[in-house]
Amino acid sequence: MAFEHMRKLAVSRPIFAQIDALKEEEKQAVSVFLNRFRMGGSVTLVPLKGASDYQLALPAKGIGLILKALGNVYLTMWVGDEKDASLWADTHRCEINTRTRSVQIYEVSTRAQEKKDAQKPSLFEALTDEQLLDIGLPEERLAIVRAVTEESGLAAIQAQLPERVYEMLTWFLQGEKWEKIVEAYEEDVEDQKAQSRTEAGLLDSGHFRIVESEEELRDIMDKPLAQWRVFLHPSQRQLVDRRWHGAARITGGAGTGKTVVALHRAKRLVELADWSENDRLLFTTFTRNLAVDIEAQLRTIVSREHMKRITVLNIDAWLATFLRQHGCAKSIVYPGKADSIYERAWRSAMIMKPTDFDLSDDFYRDEWEEIVLPLHCHSAKEYMFAPRTGRGVALTRMQRKAIWPVFEEMRMQLNLHDAMTVEDATEVAVELIQKTYPKGLFRAVICDEIQDFRPDTLKLLRALTPDISKNDPFKEGDLFLVGDAHQRIYAKPIAFSSCGIEIRGRSRKLRVNYRTTDEIRRIAERVYQGKAVDNMEGGDDEKTGYASLRHGPAPIVHKADSAREECDWIIGEIKALLQSDRGYSESDICIAVRTNDQLSLYEGLLSSRMKIRRLSRDSADDPELPGIRISTMHRIKGLEYKVVFVAGMNLGTFPLELKHEDERDNASLKQHRRAEEALYYVACSRAADVLFLSCGGTPSPFLPQ
Repeated sequence: MAFEHMRKLAVSRPIFAQIDALKEEEKQAVSVFLNRFRMGGSVTLVPLKGASDYQLALPAKGIGLILKALGNVYLTMWVGDEKDASLWADTHRCEINTRTRSVQIYEVSTRAQEKKDAQKPSLFEALTDEQLLDIGLPEERLAIVRAVTEESGLAAIQAQLPERVYEMLTWFLQGEKWEKIVEAYEEDVEDQKAQSRTEAGLLDSGHFRIVESEEELRDIMDKPLAQWRVFLHPSQRQLVDRRWHGAARITGGAGTGKTVVALHRAKRLVELADWSENDRLLFTTFTRNLAVDIEAQLRTIVSREHMKRITVLNIDAWLATFLRQHGCAKSIVYPGKADSIYERAWRSAMIMKPTDFDLSDDFYRDEWEEIVLPLHCHSAKEYMFAPRTGRGVALTRMQRKAIWPVFEEMRMQLNLHDAMTVEDATEVAVELIQKTYPKGLFRAVICDEIQDFRPDTLKLLRALTPDISKNDPFKEGDLFLVGDAHQRIYAKPIAFSSCGIEIRGRSRKLRVNYRTTDEIRRIAERVYQGKAVDNMEGGDDEKTGYASLRHGPAPIVHKADSAREECDWIIGEIKALLQSDRGYSESDICIAVRTNDQLSLYEGLLSSRMKIRRLSRDSADDPELPGIRISTMHRIKGLEYKVVFVAGMNLGTFPLELKHEDERDNASLKQHRRAEEALYYVACSRAADVLFLSCGGTPSPFLPQ
């Protein structure tokens, strides 16, 4: 093979889905052609009529590949049936915007432009032409943007706008200030790694990937739908590559790619040139099943050699291992099953409650879990002076002294069984680390779902890795915390600063939703309308709104009289989806229910009529395995499916009704309700394309009308 010179090749994001639609032999032919082309081999390119700047290659019989030369870079624009190549070229424009210097791709509509409704004002009336042009809107697109009088009108012209422009206009319609939008995107443009500088213009990392090796090209061709492995939006790339001088926190609504950023951040850190043999990175999260999923995803982007530098464990599993390795013989026990050590100890402790106090059993349990354990009260004196902010029932210090024997007995009973609570275990671990490992155990700690971490666990994270904001010379590492307060389903709100984690000036929010359609986003967010959610720093967060760039069908709501009737409907809808031309497979569909009892019930009703696969807590979901997925709402957290059924939304089940609810104080009820709202948000936002919500009995108040 005679090579002239290496060519710089950039792969565009839309081509991934087009490659996936090809037959295996066609994929192979395209791969061989692109590699030969990149290496400088002799190839035949034919200019397309009517689109002189596009060139057509024929890598396989009947398959056309469109490329475009921009300075010293060749862009792969489109691949598919050769007969459709000219049509695509005639209806799509690729150019460099004169103001932003960015490469833009957008559709040139052959339809007549919609005229503005004179009775309605334009949604962008507050923006001048200059403001619109400055963000990269092509001048000939001004008229169609000015004609938009309803939000649906912007979605209708999405393909006719450069992606960056559509993102900014969507964000504006969702209530963000224009100055803040422009400022955020200017930061992206200035980021050297978020934008590839070519002789002709800027290629943003969210739309183009410059291929650096034959191995990388082969990986792109072999797994074309794993786009998140190759493309990062400029706002994401900026967070991954930034040299954070201290602990950093990344927030964002469901679908904005927080976990993707965390995964790529881990990859970047362990590949640093100054990463020594003794340096380690801990990637942790709250639940075991999410840690399993994260490790599986990490192994797809991190080399086997670099994975040796990473420990992936949920925080409780890491804690138990650490204490066992350091001579602690006690086991960590959790509330739950009636016959567990924890619950037997609690029943024994309740014998010590005063008989002359009119306090419910649930009150004692809440006091133990919300005050005694998180504030590490080990004596009556510590408890008597502990703050009880948010607890609905006031107690004098003498009353606290009188009920303390209940909590003292609980610890004694656990001690008799060589057991302790996770809160007490964390306290022991922090003291041990601070004494034995004052410089921490890891060079860096990355934590996903940080909103579910308790105060004691946040203090543990701070002890695990050094605070580099105080280090000289600077050595990249520290804490990288990722989460969303709107998805908090386990812990109470807490300010990071109260746990020794300072993130002032190092907090960023992702705002572009890649996963869910805007229709699904709106349904998911409805539980938070008119309600404030904390920002993990003692204040209120902004609204959950962010730019959802995709659109699809409105979520479907169904009310059945029984679980059996509901399952009949679910089966009918799934069969219709699998037989449709949308190309859905069984592994694209998941049914989520609230409780484990429901999980067994619905699995039994469905499995006799179709292949059902229950998601395991101990292993990642393998999309190659057949079967419709079924899961609890807790297990599905962190996952995504093209189609999601949120089923069994019955009164009393979701939101789950607490035992003796009438005896609970308002603070406990409010916290429980917020956790159930978050679970609804999590479950709905797992769906990328289609969302179904249903009940099999009296409808839940969460079920949309």
